[in-house]
Amino acid sequence: MKLKGFGLMMQSLCSIVCQEGKMLKNLIDPNETILWQGKPHHFLYTLGNPLIYPFALCWGIFDLFFMTKFNAASHGIFPFMNFFMFLHLTPVWYALFSPVYRFFNWYRIDYALTDKRLYFTAGLIGLDITSAELPEVQNLRVYVGVMETLFKRGTIRFGNTNALRFVEKPYEVYKQIQQTAMDITTDRQFPNQLRPQENPGYQTRYKP
Repeated sequence: MKLKGFGLMMQSLCSIVCQEGKMLKNLIDPNETILWQGKPHHFLYTLGNPLIYPFALCWGIFDLFFMTKFNAASHGIFPFMNFFMFLHLTPVWYALFSPVYRFFNWYRIDYALTDKRLYFTAGLIGLDITSAELPEVQNLRVYVGVMETLFKRGTIRFGNTNALRFVEKPYEVYKQIQQTAMDITTDRQFPNQLRPQENPGYQTRYKP
């Protein structure tokens, strides 16, 4: 009965979080159109950087070995060392608890490309929304690592910190962002009413 109650609680929590992840559709401007929307792969996002786990394992084994030997040699006369070693195990605590945080945070993550900007939502407690105007989206880069290749996913980066992580069909999304950004930039610089009937310049498909 307790396991069943815990399962129902987790199911209700996930359903609430999933509904809040769809709030992005209600927060965009009325005259905006969503061209693409996606989320990171759940397992890859929860896993994070896989190199942290062997590193944290080696770190934890060394700390436990050192703490055991030190306590045995000092006969426990330095109890504050246990507290110090607890803090020194920070990489281990990060490797243990960060996947739990990312597991639940995934439900709040949403990526969207509109005909005006890119949107990112995240946040476990409150819904954090970040947007980037498409003309400001520059230096697009696609990264596909070993794990991403196995799951047919990829990460699209631009700027210093912005990224669409572990998205499906990354190359197609990359082309769509690039084409839409060019269309918007061209339309702002050369509005439709000022364009000649024959224009040898960029052939954009953006129609406001």
